[in-house]
Parts: sequence; structure tokens; C-alpha cells
Amino acid sequence: MQLREGDLNVLMALVVGTTATRARHSETCLSTVNGSVATCEYTPGAKSLVCSGGLNRKFSAGNFRVRALTLCFWPVSTFDPTMVLTLFPSLHEFTLTLSPVDRLEEDFPETPRLKVVNMSGLSLSRLSDTAFSRLKNLNVLDLRFNNLTEIHLDMLPDHSSLHVYLTGNPWSCSRDWTWLADDGGRTSSVASRVVDRDKLTCQGQPYREKPIPLVMALVKSMQAECPRQPPFNCSCTLDNVVWDTSRLYLVPIITVDCSGLGLTELPGVLPSNTTSLLVKENQISDLRPLVNNEHYRHVADIFLDDNLVESVAVLESSPWLFNFRVFSLRSNRLSQLPTYALDNALERNRHVVDIFLGNNPWQCDCLFTPSFQDFLVKYFTLVKDNDNVRCAFVDGDENSFVPIRDLSRSSICAPPSEYIIQPLDLLNGVLASLIILVVGKLGYDYWNFKKTGKVPWIVTKMP
Repeated sequence: MQLREGDLNVLMALVVGTTATRARHSETCLSTVNGSVATCEYTPGAKSLVCSGGLNRKFSAGNFRVRALTLCFWPVSTFDPTMVLTLFPSLHEFTLTLSPVDRLEEDFPETPRLKVVNMSGLSLSRLSDTAFSRLKNLNVLDLRFNNLTEIHLDMLPDHSSLHVYLTGNPWSCSRDWTWLADDGGRTSSVASRVVDRDKLTCQGQPYREKPIPLVMALVKSMQAECPRQPPFNCSCTLDNVVWDTSRLYLVPIITVDCSGLGLTELPGVLPSNTTSLLVKENQISDLRPLVNNEHYRHVADIFLDDNLVESVAVLESSPWLFNFRVFSLRSNRLSQLPTYALDNALERNRHVVDIFLGNNPWQCDCLFTPSFQDFLVKYFTLVKDNDNVRCAFVDGDENSFVPIRDLSRSSICAPPSEYIIQPLDLLNGVLASLIILVVGKLGYDYWNFKKTGKVPWIVTKMP
């Protein structure tokens, strides 16, 4: 195997390391570089063989005495462990480094004496789950400084003496890394063998530069608290994690989605630090958990679209109303709102961003609508679906389906001439007439007494 012309300069760029180990490998490998020719140096005392650019003719057939094999500047992008390691049956240590290798063609063969595998400084992007499964006596596995984005628990041999090194890879935490979180079980014993575990960070979004063990601990906690048991077959997602102000711990940002499950009530338990709750397209009418359930105290966004909510009066003066960020009540059965209480809460709420109230059967009359109309105008920037906040359909009412914001006061509150006389109005008229009659009679009797000296007839009959 020969190193192609033009590749050497590219491979030499890999020599610059960020650790003492990589620098040592670089020095060892450079001592054997000879242009595009495969060269090897054997040290009899250490029984070590270092080759650059592939195996030269002298060692291409293998050697039983070699215990430590180092391959540098491998000339192709794939590597076959079976083809190479079977040539050196006495190997204790194997190193492949400073090479453009991005894939293993085969798993490592059974090599009983092999204790150290160092494959750092390559371009490996994926490994099979069984790549190292036949290495029964492996003590050290070094996969640092590759392009690996994930590693499954099954990839790591379950050896009590195994030490694994994984830093320097662009790990994607969108995959299942929960085994790396210490929980005291079998996964904890495997995780503890990852020597540089505390230095591993997520490189992809949304947890970029966050420590993987801390992120995965939050994922495990969220999964344990997620309301998944029937009837709450909800799904929970860790959308992001942010450092607290002291940068001592991570704060999770969690979304719980319980939409379209036919629920008749809100979940009784939510993961700690739940930020958003989606319960759309259910049959929920009771909002009391927002008032008396501690799990809802810090939920910032609640989406209750397409439910059976008829009133939000229960939320008056509740702590949640003073701290929410998004509240969506589209397509429910709301006809009125306690506008004064809601106005008071919004005046003090520094977090509110969006409110959605459209597609509800709003009552349009002179008692409720003027104050509600004022509310919509005042919070026009918050009520994002103002155009869909419309009067309910009433047969014969010209205001049916008209946006409440656009109604004139005269169309809501009809002039007195258009009022229909009610029985109470008749009673009030009769009472007023009697009062006038009594006052008039009293005035007449007083005038008659002054003029003639006669007292009213009823006075003469009094004892």
C-alpha cells in the first residue's frame, strides 16, 4: 500500500495536535515519513512497529513478534482491521492515527492479546455497534478527534477494566445519549468508564457547547416525569437548555404535547421546568389546575385551542395569570371575559407576548361588549387574532360574525326609542304615578287647611 502523490501535504495538516498524546504520535509518525513511499521502523527491544503510508514489503506479510503496531498516514479513506490485525497475532497495542480514514470496512477480529486500540486523529464518522465486540480483553479504546456524531451503549464492550476516550468529536445530542447520565445502574457502570465524560459537549443544535452528561440527566428526568400513562399519552421534548445566571447548573426548556388525545382534563403532573403545554383538540373545560396545581405555576405557554372552555373567571387573581407568556384559547366556547381582572393582570405581567381569543361565540350586548372592545383596542399588539374575535351568530342580529373591534357603540347599545317596553318598565310607571298622586293630595290638603281651617277627612277618623 502506497501513499499517493498530493495526499502527503493534506495528511501533514493532521500532525498539529491539541494534546500531548497527539504530539507524541505526530513525532513518532514523522520519523518514518519518506515521501510517497510506505516506510516502517521496527524496534526489537520494544517489539514495536511504526509504519507511515501503509505497510512496506518487508512487513506486508505480517510479523509474529510485533506487540505494538502504529500506522500513520494511511493512504486510503477506509481501513480493514481484519486484513491488518490477523498479520500480527501477538499485538497488545494497536494505533491508527493521523490519517483520512472515515470508515472501517470490517469489525475488529478476535485478538485475544489486544488491550489497547487507539484510533484518534482520524475522520471516522460512524462505527457499527459490533466494531469492538470481539475484543474480549480490551482495556483502552481511544476514539478522540474524529468526526463521530453518536455512539451507542452497545458499541462499548462491557469490561470492568475498560477505559474509553471520546473528546474532540462533533457529538450530536439529538440522539440517545441517556446512557451517559449516571443513574447507578448498568449504564452508570459503562458511563463511568468514559474517562473524559465530563469534557464531552454537544456540538449540534439545540444544546451546542453544553456538557453531554448534564443534558442527558435532564432528558432522563424529563422522560421519567412525562405524563405518558393513559389517558395522558403525552410526548415531552427538551427544546433547549440554558445556563442559570451563576452558570452552576443547566435550566431545561421543555414542551409537553398532549394534543388530540380526547382528554377531558389537564394533566395532573408535568416535568419540572415545563415551559410550553400543548393540549389542543381535546374536550377540556376546567382550568382550575392553572390556579391550584404547583406543576403549572411556571408554565409560560399554554395552547388550549379547540376545547370546551366556557369561562376563565376561575383564573382571576391567580399567580399564573400574572406571569404567563402565551395563552391561546382559540375555538372554544367563550362568550365573556372578566375584562377588568384580565386588564389588571396584564398591567402587571412583564412576560406576556401573545394572546389568542378568535373563533369563540362572543356575546355582543351593551353590558359586556363596550368594556371588551376597549380591552381589545388597548391590547391590540398582544391579541394577535383580533380580526377573528367576532360576535356570535344570533338570528336576526346584524352584528353576527362582525369583528368586535369594528363595532360602533350605537350598534351595540340601541337608542331609547328602539327599546321594547318591558313589564318592569310598566311597574315603574305605575309606582311613579302613585307617588305623584300622593304628593299632590298632600299639597292640596295643606292648602285647604290654610284656607278653610278644615283638616282632611281621614284625620277626623284617626283616634
